[in-house]
Amino acid sequence: MARQSGGPHEFVARKARLRLVSPRPPAALPPVLELAGELDLDTVPDIDRFLRRNLGPLYHQDHLVIDLAAATFVDSSFIAFLVRLVHDQRASRKELVLVRPAGQVRRVLALVGLPNVVPVFEALDEAVSALMSGRLPVIPPAFSAAPV
Repeated sequence: MARQSGGPHEFVARKARLRLVSPRPPAALPPVLELAGELDLDTVPDIDRFLRRNLGPLYHQDHLVIDLAAATFVDSSFIAFLVRLVHDQRASRKELVLVRPAGQVRRVLALVGLPNVVPVFEALDEAVSALMSGRLPVIPPAFSAAPV
């Protein structure tokens, strides 16, 4: 059973927690979505609904940072969601970047080659700076399946 938690920018599902750290404020910083827990076929629709509810139905037309530091599991449905999202964003000359994947999540991203499609950064401030630099597409530092 899924429920709203904490505040208007947090959502707890059965296997995951979604939290929007910097929802579209007057400042020009991109929103940061923190994902925790298992990101799979059951939680991907929750992620999409959460983003639509908090950022608007056209959320894919803006930059977005997804922080995966607390994610413990991802499956092919989450990978497919990211690929669709980055495709939609690039059509509007916007970027999706991932931050701080670890463990199984990091290994899966490397295994499927996602860092060749979606930039992956080790630090949140580094990802935000790359997005705010105005140089698109974002070119991330080299990605390794092993944690740094």
